[in-house]
Amino acid sequence: MDVLRLAGVPGVGKSTVAWAAARKSAGTGAPVGYLDIDQLGMCYPAPADDPDRWALKETALVRLIARLDEAGIERLVVSGVADPAEPPPGNGHPTVSLWLRASEATRRTRLAPRRWAQEQVDDVLAIGTRETEAAHPAWSMLETDGCTVEATERAVLDRWAAVLDGGATGMAVPAPELAPPASDTTERVIWVTGPRCAGSSRVGWEVASGLWREQRRTGFIDVAQLAFAWNIDRTVGLQNTSTLQRTFAAIGARTLVAVAPLEIGPDDVRAAFPEADVRFFRLDADETARRERAHRRAAADGASLAGDDLIGASSSMIEDVVMQGSRQRRWPLREGELLVDTSGATVADVAARITALLPD
Repeated sequence: MDVLRLAGVPGVGKSTVAWAAARKSAGTGAPVGYLDIDQLGMCYPAPADDPDRWALKETALVRLIARLDEAGIERLVVSGVADPAEPPPGNGHPTVSLWLRASEATRRTRLAPRRWAQEQVDDVLAIGTRETEAAHPAWSMLETDGCTVEATERAVLDRWAAVLDGGATGMAVPAPELAPPASDTTERVIWVTGPRCAGSSRVGWEVASGLWREQRRTGFIDVAQLAFAWNIDRTVGLQNTSTLQRTFAAIGARTLVAVAPLEIGPDDVRAAFPEADVRFFRLDADETARRERAHRRAAADGASLAGDDLIGASSSMIEDVVMQGSRQRRWPLREGELLVDTSGATVADVAARITALLPD
């Protein structure tokens, strides 16, 4: 497997460019995968010896790369944060590691859609400037000021191709493993699913956040974010979820909150977590509520995730998604699923309802 890794501070465009590069590579017919390393560290409270979860994310990445290699992926694009003080971590495969760079003015413009408070934006920009200036020289710098996504994508792919065409250098050494765990078993899995725009992602996040506030170490996984693979015959999302869950469990997370597409059935989930107490919550919402949520997503209200077909969607595309959800609502309940109606309810209310249904 050949790996392309894009890192940098918030606002340089690493996720947007990495997603575009992965899609472009997949268009050639090559078996391609995509991972956002930020999705691999959602486990809180963080360990005392890894407060920024650098070790957790890098260990998870190495393990997931191994799984994708077994699945037949030949080219992998990875985006997300990295410790600027350290050289690019090894993963056992030839890797091109690029640190994207942009001025504070450019980053401020790119961060504007996130609607952060001014003080937060100022802090992130200042920290980002310091980190970029101090980035380890082993990272190869790439300027993105004044560049469109398409232009940066071309520059990134050209850098990657130049290394591949010239023969990739020696295999990178594996990233260091965490200390041997006492257990890598998750005791409880809270599985949140539902038709399109029923609210599973936001509700699942709120359930996990409640457990974090109680200082109960819990992992959170968006299964769809671990399932990006093109031109291979296997689905990888659930397998990657199981692998990441074991990584979280190794640092003491006994509960996992997972949000997932409705297409993944309870039988497959039970097989992936044979030793866990799995609780299935299937959210539901009427057409009016789902259409309203779809329009908010189209306007980028909330977290912007890779592969979200609603970001910037037209009215006709929104209606297609709403109708898809209406068809999914007609699917009969599967064994073990508990139906939770979210129509007219706040995310906090639905999360509280789910939490109240969990055993102590």
